[in-house]
Amino acid sequence: MEAAAAVTVITNLASTYFSLDNMRLQKKASKAATRAENYQAELNRQNIENTLAEHQRKSRNLLAQQQSAYRARLGASNLSQSSGSGQVVLDNLQKEHDMEDKYVQGQANISLEALKNSIDKINTQNLLRLRSLTNDQAMTVTNSLSDIARTMIK
Repeated sequence: MEAAAAVTVITNLASTYFSLDNMRLQKKASKAATRAENYQAELNRQNIENTLAEHQRKSRNLLAQQQSAYRARLGASNLSQSSGSGQVVLDNLQKEHDMEDKYVQGQANISLEALKNSIDKINTQNLLRLRSLTNDQAMTVTNSLSDIARTMIK
């Protein structure tokens, strides 16, 4: 009878050990997934910022070209670029550039906020998964100890 109880205790201990080891591996995998997702989010953020900077650079260059071309036309016509309609046109070019830049910056901010929200969601899900694993681990230990105690009492 004692041999059967000892075998049951050993079986329960082995089962508990393997359950705990499996949960430990799941926790490790979940943490690794979180790190990988955070790294990917950082790469995406850098990509968004680089794309924005490139667009802004091209936009500034285009504005400078447009302003130079218009100034050259004014100079060829012997008109002043600092007063009158010449200045109005140059001011309008600058305003259009500023509005476009503001729009592009807004779009980049929306993309960055969406990226932040998605990584926060993933991190929350991983945290909940880890908490669930911890609770499962505690329940497994409690059940195993209860089974062992019942076996030893019999």
